[in-house]
Amino acid sequence: MAVSTRPHWLVLGAGAIGGLWALRLAAAGHPVTLLGRQAAPTRRLVLEDGNHSLSHDFPCLDHRRAQLPAAERLLVATKAGATADALAPLLPALPATLPLVLLQNGMGQEAALLAARPDLVLLPAITTAGVFCRDADTRVLAGAGQTRIGALDAAQQPLADTIAREWQAAGLATSAVTDIAAQRWQKLAVNCAINPLTVRFRCRNGALLDNPEALALMEAVCAEVAAVMQAEGLAASGDALFASAQAVAAATAANTSSMLADAEAGRATEIDFLNGHVLRCAARHGIACPVNAALVTEIAARAH
Repeated sequence: MAVSTRPHWLVLGAGAIGGLWALRLAAAGHPVTLLGRQAAPTRRLVLEDGNHSLSHDFPCLDHRRAQLPAAERLLVATKAGATADALAPLLPALPATLPLVLLQNGMGQEAALLAARPDLVLLPAITTAGVFCRDADTRVLAGAGQTRIGALDAAQQPLADTIAREWQAAGLATSAVTDIAAQRWQKLAVNCAINPLTVRFRCRNGALLDNPEALALMEAVCAEVAAVMQAEGLAASGDALFASAQAVAAATAANTSSMLADAEAGRATEIDFLNGHVLRCAARHGIACPVNAALVTEIAARAH
């Protein structure tokens, strides 16, 4: 068997998005190893894409105990709140040359990683790909979406460019961008304006648009996030963010937000890395964000 010359990917968190990436990369000829609390040395994942499907048997390693194989890329697709704990067993041995691609909702998780390992190469990515888990091992593609990747350090942007090309070749519509911070904030704002409100009103995304109270809260969230973004040196308009949030809610009208799914299942939500991140940044600038603060308190209380 010929040895692949394509970069070897480690995938930490083979849920909906991580599983999709693992399958697409493997289908394109990349060696891919899954990291997690694996009960078996191999795991078969299946991707259903309309009338087509593909499957792959992946080698699996328990990231808490196993020695990592030589690899060129590490994709982190865990929930934002699980990032620090999931990577803690790996951090001491991670090569400084191994880039960590953070493909997650929310912001703020990178601060803890850099505090522990200032030499890490972190490449944040965001995606609008729609995928859900039919069962533990089956991923269903609901929409291909668009993905963007960039570097926190401009010196590492060429690596982001290279990875974007790899993902594009694997059938993952991807662009490398130099303003990933601004684009992450834009997505954060939309998530802040939709996800916690679907929990408050126990509804799918589109139902928010038919609820005057929800729309008023959505608009207020966007106004507060825009003020924080401006203080962070980013161009932002509350009206523009509100329009984006409404457009996303309409485009994903039938979707159950991940936060609502987590809340209904009794799992921890990502509120601390969405609206909670807004509050931490607001505190640095002395900005009051009462609507976001109330949502954080409400959603956090539901977890207890």
